Amino acid sequence: MITIGISQWTTESANEIGKRFLEIKPLPDFIQMIGPYTYPDGNDGITAITIFKYDKTKAGEANGAIGNIYILFDGVQGFRYSLKLAAGSAATMKMMGFE
Repeated sequence: MITIGISQWTTESANEIGKRFLEIKPLPDFIQMIGPYTYPDGNDGITAITIFKYDKTKAGEANGAIGNIYILFDGVQGFRYSLKLAAGSAATMKMMGFE
């Protein structure tokens, strides 16, 4: 199972984002973090995409640990994020009724 984290912030907030990024505590061993990958997003500032991979049996615990990362950035001007739960193609096909 994966969760995709998408965050955005203004270029003016980049210094504060960097400081807070250094405060992130390690994730539990069962969560693999890929990224973050960042890119400039025109007039919207900077966008970062991070993929978190974990076993579906640990989804609740993973959700809490991932959410704690983004809470660190609360209060940074212009910071916003979203978390998207995603499934692989086999799970998606099963949800659509294809076995």
